[in-house]
Amino acid sequence: MYGEFPVHIILRELERDDLLPAILFRTARKQCDSDVESLARNDQTILPIEQQTRIEREVNSVITKYGFEPSFITTYPQYEALVKTGVGAHHAGQLLIWRLLLEELMSRSMLRLMVATGTVAAGVDFPARTAVITAHSKRGSEGFSVLSSAEFQQMAGRAGRRGKDAVGVCVITPSKFSDARVLLEVSKRPPEPLRSAYFASPSTVLNLLKYRNVDDLQYTVERSLGSFLDRNSASKLREQALNDQSAIEADSGLKGEKRKKAEKRVRRTLREADELEKKQETALAVSLDGLRALGYVEGGSLTEKGGWAAELCTSLVLELGEAIAEGIFDECPMYELVGLIGSISGDPHRPYFRLKQNPVAPEQFGRMERVVERVRAAYQGAGSSQVAVLPDAALTVMTWMDSETWNEFAGLLRLSGVADGDVARLVGQTADHLNQLSRLEKTHPVLAQTARVARSRLLRPPFSESLVTVE
Repeated sequence: MYGEFPVHIILRELERDDLLPAILFRTARKQCDSDVESLARNDQTILPIEQQTRIEREVNSVITKYGFEPSFITTYPQYEALVKTGVGAHHAGQLLIWRLLLEELMSRSMLRLMVATGTVAAGVDFPARTAVITAHSKRGSEGFSVLSSAEFQQMAGRAGRRGKDAVGVCVITPSKFSDARVLLEVSKRPPEPLRSAYFASPSTVLNLLKYRNVDDLQYTVERSLGSFLDRNSASKLREQALNDQSAIEADSGLKGEKRKKAEKRVRRTLREADELEKKQETALAVSLDGLRALGYVEGGSLTEKGGWAAELCTSLVLELGEAIAEGIFDECPMYELVGLIGSISGDPHRPYFRLKQNPVAPEQFGRMERVVERVRAAYQGAGSSQVAVLPDAALTVMTWMDSETWNEFAGLLRLSGVADGDVARLVGQTADHLNQLSRLEKTHPVLAQTARVARSRLLRPPFSESLVTVE
């Protein structure tokens, strides 16, 4: 069994064989950062002074191009390592301005190596001469799973620069986490089938009901791509059941318990086909039942509550709608509004800031928790969210509003072990939900105005509107 190759050996071998620049795919953010730090401590991987100077000049050029505040870049924890080694770590735990910088430097052939997580492969455009894949699986919410053909193709497809390389090279590093035999099998799989992106989420259903009634909506869903694909799959299941039934009838030796089991499988296949054929209509019906239970839909149309909630084009439409109807945001100071919205905007599996007492009263968080529980109990349809009330997330966005500078805030984050990119995501999602609330000028003018001002306070550099991502 092989051990994992250290990054300095990978860099040395690629450089020896003229395979740079390269993208090295890792499975975890921490590993990407560790690779960069390791190279910066290794005297053999430090660039000559003239090359470091060229990188610094290009960095200044990128800063000028995008209008970045220079200190956001030059004080970034990995800046010195970037200049010294020509290697950068690119993952969702970093600020977008840092990732943009790395992408620009890579496109200008100023980096030798980009160390990235596989999850960013589909969302970036910085091809290299070589792509290095160090694992055949990835960690998900249900543990490790083998890469899909699309994921492998996205990573391998980064290899080869148009107009610069005759071919791109994909290298597999052997280790207990990277079995070349598995990756070879994955590379030969056909692409995953086309899937419909539509689902009957609360926001989608409410928005569509602004312009049509339930009957029109059902007609539209029946003719959607999702229904078309489901009907095709159901037809294949019925064909399979018919063939199985014919085989049973033709087999005179199949009797007793074995015949019963075979016939039972046929009936189960037919039931699956029936359920699949009606999958989209059933999902819509369940979604409508939840919206009716919460008072957003009555009969075939929107209620008054559903009318203003339909303006909230967000995954948290029900939680926000119920909080508004409950009066939680009534006369709520801007600072507290940001905290309450931030508390339901974070990701439960991410750590957030917790170095000081939370300014929001526990009773307010309790009210939000009751809203979240009510929505969870009443709405079981498609898009039912796994929302949680996170006081630490609230404290994080409120602390950012209080901070005079990014450097002051970033220092607190590092003391708490909170990733910059996770905060950017939280701030972006909170700002987006505030933006939705600002659309309620006609029905909730005070809330809309407070939300608008709060959003502008949140989206200060480096979280300006064009540089916040909610990936």
